[in-house]
Amino acid sequence: MLWTILWDYSGWQVPIAIIGFLLAITIAFTVHEWAHAWAAYKSGDPTAKMMGRMTLNPRAHLEPMGTVMFLLAGIGWAKPVPVNPFNYRNFKKGNFFVSIAGVTTNLIIGFFASLLFYITWRFGVLSHPGNLGIWGIYYFFMMLMFVNFALMLFNLIPIYPLDGYNLLRSFTKPNNAYMQFVRDRGQMLLMIMLLVMIFTNFIGRLAGWISWLFIQMWGSMF
Repeated sequence: MLWTILWDYSGWQVPIAIIGFLLAITIAFTVHEWAHAWAAYKSGDPTAKMMGRMTLNPRAHLEPMGTVMFLLAGIGWAKPVPVNPFNYRNFKKGNFFVSIAGVTTNLIIGFFASLLFYITWRFGVLSHPGNLGIWGIYYFFMMLMFVNFALMLFNLIPIYPLDGYNLLRSFTKPNNAYMQFVRDRGQMLLMIMLLVMIFTNFIGRLAGWISWLFIQMWGSMF
């Protein structure tokens, strides 16, 4: 992503774009992990809350290397929220709720960011194309939309330890052959997936397509 910013923009646009991108990453990661902690607490597991993770303070969730990787390669991660499924009042319901919480919040943020992006473009950038302040807000909402959709899609991949794995786990038997295979080889599969994503950018393309759909929707309404 950093290379894209440096390639597409120049002058004062570059630092403004980098700041907007970093803010978007911070919000997306922080709210995603907070949602996991909150859902776990509501399901009966206080582990994350006791460890100070049920907070919207970014310092509790951001992982430096994961943030840098997102900036450099468009792929990154935050600190996983610690949970103890044995504390859930109902394992399958709790596991599903906790797993879906993060990606759901990313979808909601992406949805509203797409609306704010369209409004800023339609009523701000087009009217004041040379205003750096308006352009910075426009770029921030664009990145907030894109990053949240990308994070949502990435976490829905059914590979351990991503949310997609735990979602699938909520509907399968414990001794399911596929789930056992993915669990045992999770790190290797995740590394392969990360390499595929870096070289193909398929998550970025899907996130861009979803963003385009929402923008088209807002365009048809306003």
